[in-house]
Amino acid sequence: MDGLLRNLIKTVRRRMKADEELTVEAVTKELGYTRQYVSGRFHRMTGRLLSHFLKEKRLEKAARLLKTGNMRVSQIARRCGFDSENYFRQQFRERFGMSPRQFRANGTLRALSDRPLVQAQIA
Repeated sequence: MDGLLRNLIKTVRRRMKADEELTVEAVTKELGYTRQYVSGRFHRMTGRLLSHFLKEKRLEKAARLLKTGNMRVSQIARRCGFDSENYFRQQFRERFGMSPRQFRANGTLRALSDRPLVQAQIA
């Protein structure tokens, strides 16, 4: 695996555990490269947009919080970096096929482990 991608994965994992901002700007600044450089390398290596990848990681963190805690959906949305609760609900439904409230009641975290290599390394 490419050194930059390895450092990106470590940075994302650390920021998720520390509840730090998980945006392209924050991650690339910490890595010491420009947004364009890291995003371009990530896209060439994975075929995915870095911004979409980071949003998916934030949604997966939200799913874990929904299943393991009793925070309100609005609190989880903010904690995972979503300024708009409506946008969070829309994106969550798109990713998991159900609303955050339905996921809390009926969802499973097992689906989070059935992801491609790069995602599995950050989970």
